[in-house]
Amino acid sequence: MRREFQLPPEDLEYLEASGYAWDAIVVGNVKWLILYAYPIPHGYNVTTAIVALRLPPAYPDEQIDMVNFHPALSLVSGGAIRALSMHVIDGKNFQQWSRHRTPANPWRIGLDNLGTHMLQVNSWLDRELQKRAA
Repeated sequence: MRREFQLPPEDLEYLEASGYAWDAIVVGNVKWLILYAYPIPHGYNVTTAIVALRLPPAYPDEQIDMVNFHPALSLVSGGAIRALSMHVIDGKNFQQWSRHRTPANPWRIGLDNLGTHMLQVNSWLDRELQKRAA
């Protein structure tokens, strides 16, 4: 596993508790956290994916935004997932989901971290399934 930069202690605790294999890499001047075999809910084309998160320079005082998946996710129902783009990270094609926190759910410095962002990611995955089921 590659550890090209340090993560905050609460992120290391989250990763240890989750059991995910992970890399902390720098591509160009951008820090990326890569989580392997991340579970994807039933209703998508895969059961696990690689997740890539861009960590901003001031993280954790600056929010993690969006999420990237490899391979690209699709709905088994055939429904379209909106606000997607492709992004190459560390030589792999990732599907970037343009999803963001809202003023009603802002990043809380000192409270939010990798674990709370992954709760957001899970919510985005679930919400996409619910939208297409309705």
